[in-house]
Amino acid sequence: MKYLVAARPAIDAAGIDPADIVAAGEFIVFEGPWTLGAPIIARLDDDAVDDIRTSISDLKAYAVEALAAPGAGAAFVVAAHRMRNLVAFQPYAEQVDAVVERFGGRFLARSAKAEMLGGDFVSDRAVILEFPTAAEAVAFYVSDVYAPLLKIRHAAADPCFVVVARAGALPSEARAAAESYLRARAASSH
Repeated sequence: MKYLVAARPAIDAAGIDPADIVAAGEFIVFEGPWTLGAPIIARLDDDAVDDIRTSISDLKAYAVEALAAPGAGAAFVVAAHRMRNLVAFQPYAEQVDAVVERFGGRFLARSAKAEMLGGDFVSDRAVILEFPTAAEAVAFYVSDVYAPLLKIRHAAADPCFVVVARAGALPSEARAAAESYLRARAASSH
């Protein structure tokens, strides 16, 4: 099984069964640029990805190998990055699992090589995380415990990081916490 990450036009063009859509709610970008549009996460059989690749040109999507089936989580993180320094990234890779778990998250997909299916989005590595709530997904990213790992990630890679609600709007408290963090980060960079 694989997960496909794409925007609605690509999902529709690929003829994805609505029952295979895992998440298609509101999203917020923490790191970017995010060029795929509003992300939708769908589960696919391995051969379905090959069929999509050969039948649709310029899909503007990528696929990543699944580690686990989705649970009942209300929020997902789509994170991807192009590696600039694999050796410098190693401490991040060794420590991030424990931090994700601390906030109730779990890895649904993790790949050293995302399968690019078209578009200008390029990723060397990709993960999909599931969290019980959007508040926990945001809390993970903005936490003091993740901050040292985030510095490593930014120094060693060109990252993308998006929080996506399973369905509907992101809860107001999660959106407010994310926007507050992003405003503070923008103010400190000036």
